[in-house]
Order: sequence, then C-alpha cells, then structure tokens
Amino acid sequence: MKSHAKAFAFIASSAIAMCASSTFAQVLSVTGSATTSTTAAEAAREFTVNVNLADMTGAVGAQATIAYDAALVEFVEVTGGVDFSTLIFSSHDTVNSKVLFATGIDPSAPGAGISSGNVAVLKFRTIAGACADTDAIALSSSFLTTRVTDATGASLSFTQSSTVSVTSLAPFSLAGTPAAVSVAADAGTTAGALVSLTAPTASDSCGTSLTVNASRSDSAAMGAAYPVGATTVTYSATDAAGNSASSTVVVTVANYQLLDAAVSLNGSITGSSSRSVRVVAGASSQIVSVSMTNGSGTASNVQVPVAAAYGCLTAKDAGHSLSDTAAASVSGVKYAASFALDQGDSNDDNFVDILDFGIYVGDFGAAAAGDISNFNDDLSVNNGDFGFISLNFAKSGTTCGAFTGGAPRTSMKVKELRRLGMGHLAAADLNRDGILDPNDIAFYMQHGLPAVKQDRPGTGW
Repeated sequence: MKSHAKAFAFIASSAIAMCASSTFAQVLSVTGSATTSTTAAEAAREFTVNVNLADMTGAVGAQATIAYDAALVEFVEVTGGVDFSTLIFSSHDTVNSKVLFATGIDPSAPGAGISSGNVAVLKFRTIAGACADTDAIALSSSFLTTRVTDATGASLSFTQSSTVSVTSLAPFSLAGTPAAVSVAADAGTTAGALVSLTAPTASDSCGTSLTVNASRSDSAAMGAAYPVGATTVTYSATDAAGNSASSTVVVTVANYQLLDAAVSLNGSITGSSSRSVRVVAGASSQIVSVSMTNGSGTASNVQVPVAAAYGCLTAKDAGHSLSDTAAASVSGVKYAASFALDQGDSNDDNFVDILDFGIYVGDFGAAAAGDISNFNDDLSVNNGDFGFISLNFAKSGTTCGAFTGGAPRTSMKVKELRRLGMGHLAAADLNRDGILDPNDIAFYMQHGLPAVKQDRPGTGW
C-alpha cells in the first residue's frame, strides 16, 4: 500500500482501475464510487466501495478481506449488498487497516443463487491527499480467505479485480473571467450587438483542465447578438468529484447606435474652428461639436436611435450653413455618413437670404474663428465671408422628406424688421429706401460699407 501526505478533498467518481484478465470468466471485483458529503470539510468527504460479482453460477454467499491505505482513507462502515443483503459477519482490524466481512443471499431468494450482483457496500472517508493512487483499496488474501460459495457450500472459482484508484480533488475556481462589457448596438441591425467574450479557464487540484460551459440569461446561443439591455453570462465547470465553480459577466448593450459624421464646408476655408453641427437621425436631433481644420472635420460616435438602416440623415452647422442629407453606410459596427455644407445661413432658418446679409453687415469687422458670419474661419468678417452669401443667395437646405420651412426672403421692409424684433438689421439698408433687399447688396458691392454703421431713421421708416 502507498502512503501520501498531500492536501486532499475528494474521491473521483471515475477513478476505478480493474485488474488484468484471467482464464476464469467469473469475476469478484472492488470498485469505488464517489459520494458527496453533506459537510464542507475536506476530511469528511465520503465515498462508497462496492464488492460485486459477475458471471458466476448459483452464488449464494461471499466472504472477503478488504485492505485499505490508512494514509489516504479511513473506514466508516460495511453493509450487506443489494443482492447479498444479509451481513453475516464484519470486523475492522485497525492495526492492519483491513475490513473483514461475510454476506449471504436473502433467505427468501431463490435457492439456485445468482450469477451477478452486489455482495457488499463499504464506506470510506478521505483524510489525506493523492492525485493518483492505484491500490488504495483492494481485496486481500490474508486473514479471512476470500471466497464465493454456492448453495452446497462449494467454493466458486473467480478472478479478483480489486484495485481502486484514488484521485483527490479540492475545490477550484475559474481563472480569467472577462470584465463587464458595455457597448453600443451594432449598426445595420435591430438585434443588438455581437460581443466576443473569452471564456475563463479551469483546472482541478490535480492539474487536469476542465471544460468550462457558458450560458446566457436570455437563453440565446453564445454566438448570437446580445439584445439591448443587460444580459448575464454564466460560466461554470465541474470536476470529476462534483466540485463546481462558476462566475458571471454582464454584457450591456446601450439603446443607441453610433455614427461617424464627416463634415466638409464648401468653399475656400483656411482656418480652424469648432462648429456646432446639428445631426438629425429619425426622430433624434442633437447638436455635436466638430473640430474643423481647413473646412473639414468629423463628429465621431454620435449616438443615434437603433435602426436597421438610415437611408437619410441630415447635418447642419447651426450658425453658418444650410443643411445637407446623406445615406448612412455600415462601417464595422458603426454608421458612417458624409455631409458637404453650403455656408451663408447665419440665423439657422435653413435659407441664405436677405436676413443673413443684414446679419453679415452687423458682424462686419474683427471676429474669432467660428463666429457667426465668419464663414471662412479667419479673424474677421469681411468680403471673404460675403462671398458665401452671394454664392448661395436664395438657396435652401436639403432635407429628408418635403421641406416645410417656407421660402428664402429676398426683401423685407425695415418696419417689418422692427416689428419682428430685428430692428438692428436696418443698418444693412444701405441705400436708405426703407427696404432691405438685393439693392442693398448691390450698393455694398459698389460702395462697401459706410465708415460708421448706424441706424439712421428717415421718411418711410
């Protein structure tokens, strides 16, 4: 018998070794079967050992000596078997670590005996560690001679198959459980998001790798898209002794998708600025800041409602441009769209008209990049910016669906401007005829602005 002193936890249910074959077909065997203890203490893990016979002829009784490795296990009890249910005799030799027993067939059973069945059941408890042991419990020829008898008392011939292999397994844990995941929904689908998780690993206390199973709280396959909301993934593994370990990770899919919106400003732009661009996607409208350099920039990761597709999106620089539309394409897990904006709309009505000229006149002079009317992002509002108004005058922005914003205003009376709270634009009535119209634009193109801009009331104002 071998002796071991490693930390121990349990007996593996599959840890059974059979002896070599013999010339006899009849077999008397000892096999181990793991049983989980009701207590968590490693030293209290109990398992059963069955003494069985096979291919006998008329067996009615048996006696045997079972030897065990006291360094690994301790004896608990012996009882009659399923078929030899009468325990005639039993003794525990603690000095020599042996259990002796004799059992017989139930007196009410057929007198002819049986050919195969369970002779006795012994229970042992693990007390020490061993990841592999080939002879912890075995049939022994000493003390009480091992015999199987028939109804006449004659001994039946048999081959011993008596080696029980011991494998001790301690509780284990999973290694490498992924961190919680939070992502936006994938573009191009309403199913949610495909998320790839690297499963944790597990090995028992004897170093054997274990299969780690994964399941989702939504009962979907691991490779399926995760729906909007929180889904819990549970990983679990079980060793040969029934020790189990598990861990969880939560995958959260936000109720939005992401859009990368590339924005370019038509015309000659040589400066840099931060533009407030309104992005409209379905029922969502939001202002995003876009850093522009030489008329180009990108608004990354704009959150848009979950949709299977976006055939039309709208973008507009709120203080400078008309709107433009674009269909979104799917790029990876995000939408992508490009917009080219015509500038000249300073009052965000989606027209370039006489009111924008009036605002330009009021803003003429020193300015910061990105200021209203400073369309080319230099440090002043001047003729370079006026070029955008003249080029795009009377234009309106493009929209998804029918445009409902009316029409560009090519003229307005100064009285109406004042009535609408825009009296400051009267300074752009350069020819002083009481009307802000293209004639004032022509006057500006011929004469420029007066040295001192002022609102000078006159007849008809």
